Amino acid sequence: MTDALLVLGAGTDQLYMINTAKKMGLKVVAVDGNPEAPGLSIADHSQAIDFVKIDEVILYCEKLISKGVKLKGVSTMGSDIPQLVSEVSSYFGWIGPTKETGILASHKFRMKVRFEEMGIKVPKFSIVKNSKQILVAWDKWQAIKVIIKPTDRAGSRGIRVITNRNEVDSAFKYTSSHSKNGEILLEEYIEGLQISTETIAVNGNYTTPGFADRVYEDMESFWPNIMENGGWLPSLINKDLYNKVITLVEDSAKALGIKNGVAKGDVVICPKQGPMMIEMAARLSGGDFSESLVPLSTGVNYVKTVIELAIGITPDINDLKHKKKKVVANRYFFPPKGILNDIRGLEKVRKIPQLNKLDIYIKPGDILPEIDSHGKRAGVFLVIGDDRVSVQKIIDSIYNIIEFQVDGVWVTGSPYKIYT
Repeated sequence: MTDALLVLGAGTDQLYMINTAKKMGLKVVAVDGNPEAPGLSIADHSQAIDFVKIDEVILYCEKLISKGVKLKGVSTMGSDIPQLVSEVSSYFGWIGPTKETGILASHKFRMKVRFEEMGIKVPKFSIVKNSKQILVAWDKWQAIKVIIKPTDRAGSRGIRVITNRNEVDSAFKYTSSHSKNGEILLEEYIEGLQISTETIAVNGNYTTPGFADRVYEDMESFWPNIMENGGWLPSLINKDLYNKVITLVEDSAKALGIKNGVAKGDVVICPKQGPMMIEMAARLSGGDFSESLVPLSTGVNYVKTVIELAIGITPDINDLKHKKKKVVANRYFFPPKGILNDIRGLEKVRKIPQLNKLDIYIKPGDILPEIDSHGKRAGVFLVIGDDRVSVQKIIDSIYNIIEFQVDGVWVTGSPYKIYT
């Protein structure tokens, strides 16, 4: 009988994992609180269950097992729920993150404390309960800017950069409104290139096939919100810095107790202190990173590796070695808030040979919100080529070709033109 994988979530972030598992010859069991989630219809067994309701998920799995479904493991992609993966895997005796790893990887303050205990460089940080405590910490650190965030959210939700003292009260109020547990984390804001990584742990041995330069240039126009506009592969940093980042993220994965699975790292390269750990997630990234950017640039599909680990197969580490080196970049659309009347230029862009992906998340008639977190971006495109100069030219042309009519006015989706 064919082995089966349980996937927590069946939305767009989990589709690639579901499809990869099926291509590996596995059966897929998927649960998602949204009955319209696209992965539910392609999974071999599925149920509209919110995966936070662990007791219901476990009961559903037990019923399937009693009917002969050979469930061997659990995983997810894009959802920051290591503690839930831990609960399910622990209950059934599958491979998965420990309870401690689940807690550390989903709580930004406890994570930072662990990193600090293990000698891993992090920006200065503190829990704050009011505006006064923000000012006290800011003065003590003598920082130019600080950043405030909930300890329990992801995807830039609830995050604000504070550049002057007049912004403190509004920033604290904004972040508090997004916090689920009421805990607010203040950090020193470190200027520098940011790097995204994904590290695979196999029996306590670490390999980092995912490594990209994140794009934050000229995004200060979004402040006080933090917005990323995609990334570049391969990275342009020199070999010495590259190796220091690798050491940092692999030590961080070890500090969180990730022995079999994936560690998604966010790193900033401080001009004075070198690479510093911003945070790390015990999961695969959503969006394009592990699904498109890394495979297209390097030829490595480590989503397959993560699935093998989840179902108890020891993967071949050679599968994680880079097999090619192509320049790949993804970018997002940032139309202004208002009523979307129309979109033009899509068909012309789809004829560009170097275009690998173009997804638009909005349609005419939608009321567009102000984009203050990653989940509100209006679409994405991905370009592949031989060098950064040629790829950048294509990116610029796509931003010029595709236009959005918002409140009767035609505008580009480029963040640099819309918000400056």
